Parts: sequence; C-alpha cells; structure tokens
Amino acid sequence: MASKRDTPPEQRESGPDQNLSEFVASLSLPEDKKLQLFQMLEVSRVETMFSGPLPSPEDFKKYNEVLPDAANRLMALAEKEQQIRADGQAGMLANDRRRITGGLLLGMSLVAVAGLATWLGYALIALPIGLAGVLTAFVRQILNWLDRRRD
Repeated sequence: MASKRDTPPEQRESGPDQNLSEFVASLSLPEDKKLQLFQMLEVSRVETMFSGPLPSPEDFKKYNEVLPDAANRLMALAEKEQQIRADGQAGMLANDRRRITGGLLLGMSLVAVAGLATWLGYALIALPIGLAGVLTAFVRQILNWLDRRRD
C-alpha cells in the first residue's frame, strides 16, 4: 500500500495539501522532480500544536456542535481544577506558616526557660537550654530559607 507521500501530487485526493499539490503541478519540471519538490515542501511544513487543560479553539467549537453546552461544561471543569489547585497551595502555605511559628515558639520557649533557670541560680543548666533554643530558631530559619529557594 503506497503512503500519501509516495503518491504523486496529481493523484492525491483534495485535502490540506491540495494548494501545495496544485502549486507543484503547475511548475514546468519533470514528474520525478515534482514529486521530490513536493516531498521536500511537505516535510518543511510547520505544524501547530496546542497543549493545555482545554482543547484548541477549533476543537472547542466542534465540541459544542456535537453536544450542546459542551464548551461551557469543559470551561467549568477547567475552572474547578484551577480552584482545587489554588486551595491546595493555600493549604500548603498555611502548613508552612504553622511549622515556622511552631519552631520559633519552641526556640523562644527554651530561651525563656534558660533565662528563668539563670535567674533561679541554675546557670549550668541554663546554658545548654538557651543554646538549644537559639539553635532551634536558627535551624528553623535555615530550613525555611532552603524551602523558599527550592521553589
């Protein structure tokens, strides 16, 4: 079975390549050269691609022709998907804020306990507790910075 490319331009059915076929056929070249020229021009043709959550505008119009209100339903579906993604990102942001706040509160609490221990006269215990508090807050800030940098 011969492919569409192997078929001479004059023998092809009308379609998207019809104008190209007519152009090549109108040239005063030998048939084998016409076929070669046609194949080169056909290969160099630019093809449009479309990607995204919605079909291309041409396909979108065809959906409505086949099923009334299909375009509106597809738009509603795409909008709902966007809302779900936005809600998920808002939840992740709230989670990050809670983690940062919790780490900061833990660090400050340890520093406060160290201050209280120093005031009560337990300086040897206060030093490691205070360092742990400062270290906790410092590590939390570094992890927060790394998370922001990764995004």
